[in-house]
Amino acid sequence: MAKFNIAYIDESGADTRRFQRFAFSYFDVSPIAPKPVLKDTIKEVMDSNCDAVIADFDLAEQDPTIHYDGTDLVRAVLKKREGFPVFILTSFEDDAISKGDDVNIVYEKKELEHGNKFLDRVKAQIEKYKHQLEVDENRIIELLQESQKRPLDAFEKEELNDLDSKIEKALDKESQVPAILKDDKQAGELVDLLKAVDKLAEKLNKKDE
Repeated sequence: MAKFNIAYIDESGADTRRFQRFAFSYFDVSPIAPKPVLKDTIKEVMDSNCDAVIADFDLAEQDPTIHYDGTDLVRAVLKKREGFPVFILTSFEDDAISKGDDVNIVYEKKELEHGNKFLDRVKAQIEKYKHQLEVDENRIIELLQESQKRPLDAFEKEELNDLDSKIEKALDKESQVPAILKDDKQAGELVDLLKAVDKLAEKLNKKDE
């Protein structure tokens, strides 16, 4: 089974190499040095086709050209992909917790000295995220197939739209179609919206080979 791919963002080359050694048996690690402009870093993260993002908190500690931190970075990732597995590793836990939106994604770097508990958490979050996408996709397909046999009732139509919106947010939140525009879509048109999901499914299958 192929390893999951982790995008690791840190301005410190030494800390990056340390994490790569630590995570070697669990993940493929794509090291990403933060760029002066946040959107450039986010583009590299998205282009890495990673399964999770782990960022240092103080990205400017050794690079004064950086004017954002790990909480800004993971917030930008989640703006694009809702629910995506993101984590912050830091030596400044209180600062990261204070500035961040979710205390549960912040971990101290010293945890890397105490076994693989942190890596287990990352792996579990990736698997949970992918499993939920697969469940939602299968339910959409089930509803679309049912719609070919009979008209869907109001509850089923609402469920179909909700599931479709949920998957779109997970794949590309910024370009999602507003729900109000979907009310009059026919089942055949909704099939086209599954193309992005099918690409995701292909990626998931390759990870399992």
